[in-house]
Amino acid sequence: MSDSPTSLLHDGPLKAATSRHEDMMVEARRIVDAGNDRGLVLRLTGGLAVRHYAIDLEFAERHYSDIDLIGLARQAVAIGALFADLGYLENASVAAATLGSQRQYFKRPHSVESHAHMHKRAHFAPPLSGPPLLDHVDVFLDWMKMDHEIDFRGRLDINTYAIDPADLFLSKLQIQKLNEKDAHDVITLCKDVYVDFEPHPGVLDLEHVADTCARDWGLYIDVMTNIDKVLEHLADYDLSPREIARIGRTLELAQNMMTEHAKSLRWRLRARIGKRLRWYNEIEEQFAGRSDDDLVGSRGEAGGPGAAG
Repeated sequence: MSDSPTSLLHDGPLKAATSRHEDMMVEARRIVDAGNDRGLVLRLTGGLAVRHYAIDLEFAERHYSDIDLIGLARQAVAIGALFADLGYLENASVAAATLGSQRQYFKRPHSVESHAHMHKRAHFAPPLSGPPLLDHVDVFLDWMKMDHEIDFRGRLDINTYAIDPADLFLSKLQIQKLNEKDAHDVITLCKDVYVDFEPHPGVLDLEHVADTCARDWGLYIDVMTNIDKVLEHLADYDLSPREIARIGRTLELAQNMMTEHAKSLRWRLRARIGKRLRWYNEIEEQFAGRSDDDLVGSRGEAGGPGAAG
């Protein structure tokens, strides 16, 4: 990764991205607020959720093409109706391919807008002008089922607009082949979000990180190893020595807490098998959000601090 450019933006691209991404944030908040008005729970995840918590937007900015949300499966029908009223169409193939665990919505095409008077909900769908603001909106339901499965039921009310920073931290580090943009997001979180050990709104609760990983050996392995990779590449970013030290302390503290936390019986039994059996899910490219700028490195068997990279 050190020989490749990071996802940081500068000058003209930074200014353009900031304006575009603020518009995307406005749209994301519009969706969440509209859901709240109907008693629906929707929260941002992904890169825009990191941006929601970021203090230094200049550092946090990178390219985003869509909005990622998490909601509740029991509200799936009402969520679909909400997006229809907000001027979106559903990509039904995504629900079919993910067995209903994920939905995808996109803005109505211009050809549909031009006949808006024929549609009952036309006043919710303003005509598009120029390139679309975003490609689509992905909505995960209950779980984020990617390389690992993370349960969000019972955790969506902790914060307003975005999932809890601890859940965001895990969702970024659970990726089996760590993406540079996800590493960037992890660094942004550690740089700008206050660390705590209880689930207060807006803090990075490392106790929850350690507890979650103590129940899933495979998740533990990939989170632990990906933290090593992020630590190895901190120098690739435009960070001050103080920022590098702060981020490093947070990541190392997360590893130490993960190591020391009491492990579940399920974790211990799975650890005996080790890597003789695949410990992560293989996800279709179109649903996993992959890109070609994966960080280079491999896991050590133990998955602990200092494991071979």
